[in-house]
Amino acid sequence: MFLDSFRQDVRVGLRLLLKEKSFCFLAVLVLGLGIGGATTQFTVVNAVVLRGFSFPHPEQLVTVGLIDPKASDQNNNFGNGLIPTAQDYEDLKAAQNSCSLMAGYLSGSTINVTYKNKPQRYNGGYVTEDFFKIIGVSPIIGRDFTAADNKPGAERVIILGHEIWKRDFNGDPKVIGQNVRVNGKPATIIGVMPPNFKFPGFEELWTPLYNQFPPILLASWREKIQRPTKISHRRPCNRSRSRSSAFNFSRPSGRCWLRLFSFY
Repeated sequence: MFLDSFRQDVRVGLRLLLKEKSFCFLAVLVLGLGIGGATTQFTVVNAVVLRGFSFPHPEQLVTVGLIDPKASDQNNNFGNGLIPTAQDYEDLKAAQNSCSLMAGYLSGSTINVTYKNKPQRYNGGYVTEDFFKIIGVSPIIGRDFTAADNKPGAERVIILGHEIWKRDFNGDPKVIGQNVRVNGKPATIIGVMPPNFKFPGFEELWTPLYNQFPPILLASWREKIQRPTKISHRRPCNRSRSRSSAFNFSRPSGRCWLRLFSFY
C-alpha cells in the first residue's frame, strides 16, 4: 500500500517537472548547490575537527606572535598579535627557556619546481630545520632537513608531499637524490612525507627557509624602513613546559620593538 502510493507520488512529481522545464532546471540547480555546499562543509569539518591534524600530540604546539603594548587592539590583531620576522624568531629562540624545540615557517607561498624540463607550481612551505621534528613526523623516504641545509648559500634541497610524489613523480622511490630546479635554481630532492600530510596549511612540498630568505641582521634592519610586526601566543599544552613551539613569521620587510607574551 505504502509503496504503491510512493510510486504514484513519484510519477506525478516527474510529470510536473517535465511539464514545467524552467522549474525543473531551477530545482535541479538548487539541489546541486545544496549537495555541493554540504559536501564542502563536511570536508572542512572532517579535516579540521573530526580527523584533526596529521601528526601526533597537536595539543603540545604553541604558536607565537608579537604584541606592541602601545598599539591599539586592531593593530595588534585583536590580541592575536602580528607575525614575527626572522630576526625576531632568532632572538626568541636564543632567549626562551619554555619550549624544548622551536621552529619557524613561512606558509601560504608558491614554489616553482621544474622536473625533467616540466615546470609546475605548488603550494609550498619555507621551514627551519626543526620543523618536522617538532610535530613528530619524518619522511617515509629519504631524510629530514638539517641545520646545514638551512644556512644561506647551502645547496638547495626539497622534501615532497606524498600526493605530488605519486602524481607528478610517478611514485618513484628513486626520486631521492634527483635534481630539480626550485624557483629557477638547482636543487636536490631529499625526502617524501607520509600520505595526507599537509602542514601548516595546504603545503605540497617544503624547502629550507634561510636558503631562500636569509635573515637580515639588526644592523641591516636599522638601514631600512620597516613595517611593524606583531606577536601572540595561542595554545599552550599545559602550565609547566611545552614540548615545542612553532613560529610563523613574515619575510624580512618590517621591524619594531615588541614585548612578548609569556609561554606556559
